[in-house]
Amino acid sequence: MKYRNTKLITTLIVLCIIAFAVAFGLVTYQTVDQGNAKIESDADFAKIKAESINQKGIIVIVNKKRVYPSKGKFFMSPKMNLMIPTEVVEKNLNCACLKYKGKTVVVIKGNTKAILKEGSSKVKINGSDYTIKEKVIKKDGVIYIPSSLFENYLGFAYKWENETNTATLTDTALGNALPTRYNYGEEGRLPKVQDQGQSTTCWAYATLSAIESSLLPNEKYEFSRKHLIDYSAKYSDIKNGGDYSFSMAYLTSWNGPVSDNANGYGKIKKHIQSAQILTPKDQEEMKRMVFKYGGVETSIYLQRSVSVDGSPYYNSKTASYAYRGDSKANHDVVVVGWDDNYPKENFPIRVKRDGAFICLNSWGKDFGQDGLFYVSYDSVAFGEVSVCYTQIEDVDNYDNIYQSDLFGWTATMGYKDKTNVYFANNFKAKNDEKIKAVGFYATEEKTDYEVFVCENYTGVNSLNSRTHVAASTSVENKGFYTLNLDKGYDVEKGKKFSIIVKAHNKEKSLKLVPVEATRKSMKKKVDLKDGEGFISPDGKNWGSVEKQKCNVCLKAYTDKR
Repeated sequence: MKYRNTKLITTLIVLCIIAFAVAFGLVTYQTVDQGNAKIESDADFAKIKAESINQKGIIVIVNKKRVYPSKGKFFMSPKMNLMIPTEVVEKNLNCACLKYKGKTVVVIKGNTKAILKEGSSKVKINGSDYTIKEKVIKKDGVIYIPSSLFENYLGFAYKWENETNTATLTDTALGNALPTRYNYGEEGRLPKVQDQGQSTTCWAYATLSAIESSLLPNEKYEFSRKHLIDYSAKYSDIKNGGDYSFSMAYLTSWNGPVSDNANGYGKIKKHIQSAQILTPKDQEEMKRMVFKYGGVETSIYLQRSVSVDGSPYYNSKTASYAYRGDSKANHDVVVVGWDDNYPKENFPIRVKRDGAFICLNSWGKDFGQDGLFYVSYDSVAFGEVSVCYTQIEDVDNYDNIYQSDLFGWTATMGYKDKTNVYFANNFKAKNDEKIKAVGFYATEEKTDYEVFVCENYTGVNSLNSRTHVAASTSVENKGFYTLNLDKGYDVEKGKKFSIIVKAHNKEKSLKLVPVEATRKSMKKKVDLKDGEGFISPDGKNWGSVEKQKCNVCLKAYTDKR
């Protein structure tokens, strides 16, 4: 009996060891069911393991920061490849990710270009054919690319931690994220060349060309410049020109962009949800934005006589421009590429180095090289004000927008010697709805935000009941941002609700609250009856901004219940 017990215990120990090894992938196994001739192989085991991982949810860390896709989600394929949404590829992996018609996807990092096809594991890297471990797939409208592409060909180290369900991607070649030459004309991303004529509306042409380029190559649009100009002219004096702020007010309020048709203006085609104002003259940032998102609308000093009588700063033979004078910027163009090796000898004046931005003008195809020209990296009065439209969505993204700032961000408010400030907007619900997202302007660089929702506003003290952060972000650039909330917040028809935002900037600032205020160039005064805004230095004591003849620039996006 003693012998039998010892043998039984030994058997149990061996079985436990085998089970442990199998569970943690130390060994694989094969079993044969003689009745059904069923074989469970390595592939079957990987599939079971992937299903278990996906049920738990995957944490993804890219360059030491956790990543949250807004569309789609990370999942492990049956072959144990992490599947990455293209949005993450574009925003977090320092790559350009272009979707072309015919199910072609192009991923570019540095001077490496990978051409893939949906439903295929074949990839062409800089003209040579290779195979990756998993197919590119499209699921619920989102394209996914396997992690093996980035690990094997694009300079990323990949690590999987089974205990924490965490995938880590580390870029081992951060300094080589951008190619030395990049041109929208060669990537199918160049919009139609426009001609503003003798008008002073370059800002409107540049804005819409930049947006059109952001949608290419997958979506081709030609938006109405006249509609943007006419809309802005109703509210402001544009006889002497305009600027990006007119465009942002028009776009973020969902009044455009629209298309032209035979009977006048067409319907709104897209919703602009984010637009970043870049650091002045930051050439590397400008390149990154062009590479990852779309054309950058930027300011330049450019004499109209360049295309008529000639200019000492322009070489018509090489379509190159370099300016070293004292004049301020007076024109807007769109940066659509660059060439680090463009010869400095091509410029009409002496410059210190090779290299140029490739810019799209709005003076027709007769200017430059079919509307394009080269601007030296050493030009002054270039890139002082630059905007890139970084989040463009279909018009069915939300059912309703609540806002009180149709003129947009025209002024700022704040408190002396405060690094934190709170601002809030109240609205009355039109229907039984769910609040899904909020939008606001970041007035300073490197600012942190937390968003709170009060579903039933009954008085100013309601703004102090902030028990849950509904969204948070840290922004590097000024501009307009939309934040998705962690869930839908229910509001009832006819009742008020509030959106509250806490802004933090480690530098003491007076200018963290974006407001709409009447300015001299406006033809109309702002409407103070379309919202109910508040500002607070501590999140407890609130003051009305309407009493200061302003509206808070803070929007809410909802879906019907």
